[in-house]
Parts: sequence; structure tokens; C-alpha cells
Amino acid sequence: MDRLPLHLRMINKFSLRQIIVIPIIAVVIFAASIIYIQVSQFVYKYSENIVTNNQIQIENQIRKELDNYFEIPEYINTLNATLSQNGQLDIKDEVNLGKVFLKEALSHPTVDYVYFANEKGGIVSSGIHKGTYRMSFTEGMKQGDFKVHEVDENGNKMKYIKSIRDFDPRIRSWYKEAKDKGDPYWTEVYSGAQEPILGISTSYPLTSSNGEKLGVFGTDILLSQISSFLENLRISENGMVYLFEPNGLVVATSTDEPPFIYENREEERLSIENSSNIVIREGYKIFTKEMDMGNKQMKSIRKQSTILGDDYYYNISEYSHKDKVVWYILIAIPKRDFWGDVESLFTNFKIIFGVVLFITLLLGIYVSNWIVKPIKTLNYRVGEIKNNNWGVQIDTYRRDALGELTRSFNEMSSQLREYFIQLSDKQEELEYMNMNLEEIVEERTKKLELLSNTDELTSIFNRRYLIETLEESMKRAKKNNESLSIMILDIDHFKRVNDNYGHVYGDETLIILSNCLKNAIREIDILGRYGGEEFMIVLPKTHVEDAFKIAERIRKVISNLSIGKMNIRITISGGVAQYGGESLMEFINRADKNLYRAKEDGRNRIEK
Repeated sequence: MDRLPLHLRMINKFSLRQIIVIPIIAVVIFAASIIYIQVSQFVYKYSENIVTNNQIQIENQIRKELDNYFEIPEYINTLNATLSQNGQLDIKDEVNLGKVFLKEALSHPTVDYVYFANEKGGIVSSGIHKGTYRMSFTEGMKQGDFKVHEVDENGNKMKYIKSIRDFDPRIRSWYKEAKDKGDPYWTEVYSGAQEPILGISTSYPLTSSNGEKLGVFGTDILLSQISSFLENLRISENGMVYLFEPNGLVVATSTDEPPFIYENREEERLSIENSSNIVIREGYKIFTKEMDMGNKQMKSIRKQSTILGDDYYYNISEYSHKDKVVWYILIAIPKRDFWGDVESLFTNFKIIFGVVLFITLLLGIYVSNWIVKPIKTLNYRVGEIKNNNWGVQIDTYRRDALGELTRSFNEMSSQLREYFIQLSDKQEELEYMNMNLEEIVEERTKKLELLSNTDELTSIFNRRYLIETLEESMKRAKKNNESLSIMILDIDHFKRVNDNYGHVYGDETLIILSNCLKNAIREIDILGRYGGEEFMIVLPKTHVEDAFKIAERIRKVISNLSIGKMNIRITISGGVAQYGGESLMEFINRADKNLYRAKEDGRNRIEK
């Protein structure tokens, strides 16, 4: 004992319980102290960066919401133009047009009205007015009285409201600009004609295949939805957001300040420099100062200013939608909102730190007892095994490492006695595996073959399996002198689905379309994903005329689909070909050429 090093002699003076408890407490105190110091330094050093990141996050949320807000009406106009060009939407039937427009308006909460006007001065419009559904049109889709009706949710007339005599939409800016420029057009922000509410409109020209201008589709959207979004946006306890146009007119706010003021009983739009909020007025001064300094290409301003004794962080940035709509985002957050949270954080941290120390002391005492007791028991039982008591067992209910050690001890003791029994069981198991090995291997081989032949996303056959199956079908058709046809189907404008809704909805569209195709074909037909948004169906014992009929039936079913929560509408084009004894690639190329002919002829059609 006297020959041991000094530090070992000192450790030997402590009991096992003390050796366990003291390091636990020391480590916890040390770790907590380091964390406290690091957190303090980090928070005080980077506090303003945290505020900036918070403002950037809020700004990005607003930008994303505005992008969605503007893309929906553009998509509606583009969809209506495409359906018209494909012959799926009759622009001469004002009643049916009105019902389609009403359904589109009801499907999108931000949309106020959807409408179409033609070169003859005819117009049809549907939407929501103060909680009621409205449909308005000129009879015969030509210039005349613009009749307004209240309708039900299906577009059926309920009562006549009024007429606007000799209404001519062709003189409206939304019609003229879209028609003359041949591009989508966004109007300026305008005040509602019948109620104090802000709106904005977008229009899209409709042209025939030979370039003739047929009319203009349009959509009105309400800006009150943006204010609702800003009011529900998590900024800070006293943070504010204002959207305004380059001329300073307010578009929407996160506060309850209305975008209008009333002078001499007349309604005027609120300019941000006249806002009742001094914090926002100060932010606008910062903006105008930067602009006056020649910073016309300003994309983002970050400043700090003191107002009535409170410090405020400002973030002002430009938002542009395809260079057609330009607004500015002003975010103001008081410093006290942020530092109040920081001080609360440190107070809570100190309380937690004290509680953790106390709990650690109790835990150390409990853990020491938890460890020492089973070690003593285990030592005693080991002595019994020395005396050849091989079957001895230790009762345990623990799930920790000592419990595992105890169970290992019990297993070792039992295994010494049951070795030959277990060996016999293993031998029987081995014999069973040898007898059934061939069946097991065969079953797993079949599963692997199925996985290798299946498209991972849609769970239908993949391109490789399609090619192999088609080769076999061609040999069989040639040998038995049977008919064999194939069809290749492709989703029209599938890129727009991914661009407008994201690849998640694009994948959902492919899956739903695959399921629809599976339900539409016969048991003898083989369906697979040929690539991307292309699908191939092999139709054994089928003449090309019958294959064409099947493809037409599938096309009509797909055109009526409404996919997912976003009610995505798609169409397909297809090419059909019958095997004529040529090579595999020549056979496929004939169907593929028919597909491209269907695309060139306007899509949403089948060619043979």
C-alpha cells in the first residue's frame, strides 16, 4: 500500500459511492459553467445579427406568400387560355364560361372575379360580391347591356340584379394592354368601386393558332388577404410590417390601420408618409432619404433609429413580381421585444442551472447506490460459481449496463448447463434450412425481380421491363400471326405543374395518373413508365383501331381529373401504332412520331 503513487493512495481513501458521485457533480458544474459563458458571449456579440436574420426570415415569408398570391391568377388565366385553344372551353357560350369562372373563383380565396372579353365587345364575369355569388354577361358574347345576376354556387341564376348599358370592355386598360402587348398584364392597385377595399387585376391575351387576337382573360384579386396574412405573421410582440407602392401608397399592413383616409367625406388611399404610426413614418423617411441620395436600384435597407426613447430595427426591401408589380416591404421591430426575451432567457437559465445542480446531487447519490448494490451481489454469486454451483441465478429488473451484465451472468450460467440441448436445436434448424434453402432462394429471387422491374415512384413497370415484354410480345404476335399494338402517352405541359405547385405535387400527379391508367386498361395489357411523364401501354391481340378507342377513352377520363388539394387539371397526348413486322425501335418510333404529331396539332389528342 505504501508503495502506491500518491494520487492512487488518495483515491483509495474514498468509497466507491464517493468516487461515483464527486466526478458526476464536478462534470455537470463544469459543463454548465462553460455553456453559460459561451451562451452569454454569443448572445451579446451576435444579438443584432439575430434580429437581422429574424427580419430576413419574415421578409422571405412575405415574398413567398406574395409569389403564391400573384401566381394563382396568372395560372387561372393561362389555364383558361390553354383550354380554349384546345377546344375544351367554348368562349362563345357565356353561361358555361360563367360557371367555369365561378368554380375557379370559389377554389381560390384570394380571387375576386374571373372574366373574359372578346373583340366584339362581349364579356362574361363571375365572382363573389359581399358573400353572394355573381355572374354577369352580355348576351351572344357581343357588345350590349352587361346584365348582372345573383347565382348559386353551381352558377344557376337565382335573381336578376341590374344592367350596365352599352358596356364595352375593349376600352379598359386590362384589355387594351394585354391585347396590344401580347403578354400578361398587371394593373395598378385600385380601390373597389362599391366598397372600400383594394384590389389588383391581371389579364392574358387569347390568340388563335394563326395568330388572330380573339380576346382577353382576366382575374381580379383582393389585397385584403395580404393584410390578413401580415396580421397573422409572427413578427414580435410590437413588430410591424407595411407594404407600399413606389409612390408611397399603402397596399397592406400587419396593423389595424386601414389603407384609406376620409377627407370631406371622400375616400382616398393612405400614403405611408401620412400614417398615424410615427414608427412607420420614420421608416418611410429612411426610405426616401436613401432614394434621394440616388440609390434608385435599392434592393434592401437595414437601419436602426430611436423613436420616443425606444430603439427600432428597420428592414426595407423591394419586392418585384416579374418586373410587372413593384412594391416595398417595411419591417420595424423594437429592440425591447428582442432584449426582453434575452433577459428572460438568462433568468430562466440561472434558475435551471441551480435546479440542475440540486438534481445532480440527488441523482449522484441515487446512481451510486444503484451501481454499488448489484456489484456486491454479483461478486457474491461469482463466489458460488467457484464452488461449482453452475445453475446459480441473480434476480434483476434493471435495464442499464449492470442489468445487462447480470443477465449475461445468468445466461452464462444457464448455457453451461443447456449447451447440448441448444446444440441439438441448432442442428435441427440447420437441417430445416438445408431442406428449404431452394424455396427460400427462389422466393427472394422473385421479390428482387419484382423490385428491378418496378418504377420506384409510381409502382408500375419500368422502361427496362416494358422493352423486354414488348420484345416477347412481338415474337409471339409474329409467330401466331396475331395483332399487337402499343400506345405512348405524355402529360401536356407537365413542367408547368412542377413550376407552379412544386415537385411534390408533380410526383403526386404522376402517381394518381398511374393509378388511373391501371384502372383503365385490361388484364392482358402491360402498363409502364417509359420515362419522365411518358407512359407506354402494350396491348396484345389488339388491332390499332381498338387501341385508338382505348386511348381516346383514357384521354377523356384524364381530362376530367382534378388532382390533389390544389385541384390540378391535366391533359395527355398520345400516339398509337400496330406492329407490322419491323424492329423494336422502328415499332416504338412509329408510336412516338404519332405522339409528337398529337403535340404539334394542339395536344390533348390521340394520333394513330
